Amino acid sequence: MSAAGNETGFNDVGGGPPGDSSWVWAMPSTGMSWCECGEGHELNREIIWGISRELGLERRRDLGYAELFELAMEVWRYDEVCSFFKMAVDDAIDRVYGRHARRYPMVSALDIIGYFSKRWQGCPEFDCEAL
Repeated sequence: MSAAGNETGFNDVGGGPPGDSSWVWAMPSTGMSWCECGEGHELNREIIWGISRELGLERRRDLGYAELFELAMEVWRYDEVCSFFKMAVDDAIDRVYGRHARRYPMVSALDIIGYFSKRWQGCPEFDCEAL
């Protein structure tokens, strides 16, 4: 086992020193593909950054939770989401940023969405119908 926690060098509670979440982009993706074209395009910071610009978010600006959540929805092209999506975003915040905050630096927001996207397994529709 590596110092980070497992054979791959990543642990699921954060993979690097505080404030450094570059490990997110090197970890393997275990979630469903965010791109629907069928060619398996890998999501990266530049793609998320481009989507954030389309939403009018400025690079040096911190994002509030609602903006971060809106950006995650836009990356996945979802018009509405269920509580499972929210729980997965919240988990990504905890694992990448270490805690919930009023605002997130843009680079951290991109990494949070990256982590979320690499782990998102989709909504268990049967469970959502019961909510």
